Amino acid sequence: MPCSLNYVVLAALATTTVTGSTNADELAEELTELTIEAARLEKPVSAIPNTVTILDIKDIRQQTAISDDVSSILEKTVPGFGPSLRKLVGRGESFRGRNPLYLIDGVPQHNPLRDGQRDGHTIETDFIEKIEVIHGSNSIQGIGATGGVINLVTKSPRYTDKWSSDAKVALTTHDSFHSDSFLYKVSYTGGIKLDKFDVMGGVAYHKRDLFFDAKGDRVGLYATQGDIMDSGSRNIFFKAGFEPDENQRIQVMLNDFNLEGDGDYVPVAGNRSTGKLGTTADGNPKPTQGDPTENDVSTITLNYKHDNIFSGKLKTQFYYQDFAAKYQGGTFVSKTGKGFYRLTPEGDPYLDQSQIESKKLGVKFMYSLSDIFIDDLNPTIGLDYQRDKTTQSLVKSGRKWVPETVLQGVAPFMQLDYTLFDRLHLTSGFRYEMVGVKIGDYKTIAAYNNTLVKGGEPEFKELLPNIGASFELVQGLKLYTSYTEGFTMPDIGRVTRSIKTPGKSIKTLINLKPVITENIEIGLDYNFSRGSFHADYYWSDSKFGSRLEKNSADIFEVKREKKAIQGFDLAADYDVTSYLTVGANYAHITGRYDSNQDGKVDTDFDGVDIAPNRLNGFVNVEFDNNFNGRLQVSRLFDRDFAGLAAPPKGKADFNGYTVVDLYLGKTIGKGGEISLGIDNLLDRQYITYFSQTERNQKNDTFFAGNGRTFTLIYNHKF
Repeated sequence: MPCSLNYVVLAALATTTVTGSTNADELAEELTELTIEAARLEKPVSAIPNTVTILDIKDIRQQTAISDDVSSILEKTVPGFGPSLRKLVGRGESFRGRNPLYLIDGVPQHNPLRDGQRDGHTIETDFIEKIEVIHGSNSIQGIGATGGVINLVTKSPRYTDKWSSDAKVALTTHDSFHSDSFLYKVSYTGGIKLDKFDVMGGVAYHKRDLFFDAKGDRVGLYATQGDIMDSGSRNIFFKAGFEPDENQRIQVMLNDFNLEGDGDYVPVAGNRSTGKLGTTADGNPKPTQGDPTENDVSTITLNYKHDNIFSGKLKTQFYYQDFAAKYQGGTFVSKTGKGFYRLTPEGDPYLDQSQIESKKLGVKFMYSLSDIFIDDLNPTIGLDYQRDKTTQSLVKSGRKWVPETVLQGVAPFMQLDYTLFDRLHLTSGFRYEMVGVKIGDYKTIAAYNNTLVKGGEPEFKELLPNIGASFELVQGLKLYTSYTEGFTMPDIGRVTRSIKTPGKSIKTLINLKPVITENIEIGLDYNFSRGSFHADYYWSDSKFGSRLEKNSADIFEVKREKKAIQGFDLAADYDVTSYLTVGANYAHITGRYDSNQDGKVDTDFDGVDIAPNRLNGFVNVEFDNNFNGRLQVSRLFDRDFAGLAAPPKGKADFNGYTVVDLYLGKTIGKGGEISLGIDNLLDRQYITYFSQTERNQKNDTFFAGNGRTFTLIYNHKF
């Protein structure tokens, strides 16, 4: 019987699209035992009062054969996740209208002090075993999860007392087979589990040239913010564990990732008024834009757990991350006549480019007890610590665009879980976030009048409660509801670098206050012998939210406004036969903000902040583990934007489109598999959601989507 572990587990309701289960009782039992690391707590998904999606290794392999980047995997499988930009920068890849928090084995990839939107490109997909997604604003993992949590779980050894290897070779090309469209990837992972030790390691190299649209033209290069076209990436991964006894485990993990542009092409702006799309030309960008863009990220973790210490379970994690993101620059001049990269307001234009540098150190501690004082009452206490030092430098001149900023956060938390009558599950708790930010005296760059700003050490404290409940009405049918709060910092670097009014002090800047999001969700889940159905509705508000808007110099600045979001998700799957499964999910979302600061939301979010309504459908087939295939259709529906501060009607509205993808996989011999992925099977010409809805409607962001593209993969396990 086929088993597609593409779960949509709904708020303690045990919804899933696991196929091949014979009845709802077996399905519930399977989910009762399943736990996810993204939730922090040692409890099954059936006890989590939020929507949860889990993608297993088979789902990941199918989707990466179609498009090999994390955001492309998520947009086709996770309701409410925005369309992938397929660039190095994740602009517009929102989740339930807000930013997701990416994790690697629980380590945050988000840079709260200066968000360069590069979180989704810090590890190769070949080292990911599972993707766990918790939908909606929450504070489970600390700072950043205003849209949800996306935890990338790394691979572990498959066998005991036997070395397991997985070698992969992939070749990708547009259907024109143009020489500039060829991309290739090679990777290897291997590991072994012995009596008390286990080890896992891997290397990967991914070389990308150019993407082509359905007309056979080169897709536009997003040079300044970063592109995965014209790049090479390498990744080294290592994980080792030691288990002194059945209750204890010590684990270390290292992930070293680098993606750097090759610098063989230059962008060519399009023309929105004539419909001419942006494209890419041969050329050397260094004289006008500087060095190619780059992501260089190293992550180290040390984990320790003990499952029976003073009758409870202890989990600790220490982590360190060194993150550097380089952006291409320029010598452009702003509309006000002041050269943005000039050394002085009156000087000649000066070539420069920026790099965000962040060093994060963190500790996570958690201790859980079971059946204390009262049967089925399970309390958990914990404490998180994070230190983040971030700056944004202009690398050619050595100037600081964003001054060195240090964040220190301490957050104790407590959670209680209680089950009544085997039908009602209650959960409640809080997290007390205490964050301090330290910035010394500094001077802004010439574009902001070389303004002197007095430093300071503002502190913020917030109590973040959560409460949830689920109730099983009858066998297989459950209802749930939950209230959670999320916590994040605004993009502090964008606030501090753009000050141009003399006499300002960091300590009194109201725009540095944190963003608190409130999320309410209700839903139902119905499981039956051959399938499942789920529905949820949610509200997400922030009284002092954060939004990015471009200024006259084409630079994003932070706007602090009230924001309100609401939406609903639907998902269903059905086993037509033992080898054929059909399913679909639909996400509907609306969002508005307060543009005139009168306390009432009055303007629709633009496409950078909110995804289109979307329907994803699929047909899965699997025959005796020798052949498997997936045909998937994704429909993005039209969206218009209205309100007091919305662009003129029709200027940034979205005309929807439909994309069809195909995956085919066949087992060959012992341990071999050959697969073919076809992105945009019907070769639909379309303009990306971001390009259509980008508020400023710039000609250099007028991009087409990828045309029909083939990826041929040979994977061998031995």
